[in-house]
Amino acid sequence: MLLGLYYPNVILEQGISHRIFYFHVPVAWVALYGPGISSICAIAYLVTKKRTWDTLSLSANKISLLFAIGVLFSGPIWAYLAWGTPWDTTDARLNSFFVLVLSLVAYFLLRFLVLDQTKKYIFSAFLSLFCSVNAILTWGAIRWMDNPGNHPSSVLGKKGMDPDMRISFWLGILAYHLLFLILYRLVYRLDKIKAVREELSD
Repeated sequence: MLLGLYYPNVILEQGISHRIFYFHVPVAWVALYGPGISSICAIAYLVTKKRTWDTLSLSANKISLLFAIGVLFSGPIWAYLAWGTPWDTTDARLNSFFVLVLSLVAYFLLRFLVLDQTKKYIFSAFLSLFCSVNAILTWGAIRWMDNPGNHPSSVLGKKGMDPDMRISFWLGILAYHLLFLILYRLVYRLDKIKAVREELSD
């Protein structure tokens, strides 16, 4: 984060607000990958009915929601300074990402409201698959259709980044992915302990 704040040059049209890019984009990538990991674990649960897979799926969605909240906070700041508005209602990527966040919130509401354990795990697995579909649609929103909004196209298709920007961007990508893996391990350990306690109390 410090590297992105102080090292690379900024885009003149955006000024200092451009530095949010080095936080916003890596965090958004992780927020989109998390539901994919969760859905793989959810499929494994539906096939094996082993509680471990449900716990792994739950932990991935927790981290995804955390990173998604980071995107929702950083995105409007960048958008307001770059576009003059915190939210472009015509932008396909922004709207699809908001739907993803709502589906993640619905996932946790369902787990809280459904008391029957077996039904909770099955419903959660299918909701994880739904979140994964939303993540894929969000990823493709600026690739598969003409986006009428202000959201820029994929940075992977741009070869013109200066070396200082490229280094800062990819180090940020690496750092936030490592952070995701560390948090995933810690959250899973806590969720596993909670699951064991629930089984012992039953």
